[in-house]
Amino acid sequence: MGEMVPAVLRFRDGHVVRVTLPVGELPSTVLHVVEEGGDAAEVPLARLKGIFYTKAPQERLLARDLVAESNPLGTTATVEFEDGEVMVGRIGSFDGAQPGFFLFPANPQDNNSRVYVVTAAVRSVELRR
Repeated sequence: MGEMVPAVLRFRDGHVVRVTLPVGELPSTVLHVVEEGGDAAEVPLARLKGIFYTKAPQERLLARDLVAESNPLGTTATVEFEDGEVMVGRIGSFDGAQPGFFLFPANPQDNNSRVYVVTAAVRSVELRR
């Protein structure tokens, strides 16, 4: 495998698994991941709420000194998951017919650099232009 990035898989049933994923691999119907213990696993996308790509420790240190400001790219979106969690960030586009979309958290101090939101786990998406 090539370069890997850290992520957290948050399942629709509430459990959480820390994994690494290949850099640049877009989520498909089945994710190929490496769990914390080093075991390879396949995870059906339909079981997930989202893939939360975590920041490296040095990214978090840099972000703590930043003033929270909107990313100028994309559209501001408020996403409400079926479990009631709400996230605000920027998205490039939203098509409810697609299996998911990327959300970039509005707060630079967020632990996540981006989140792949699984559309089936979403209650609502509010777009603000």
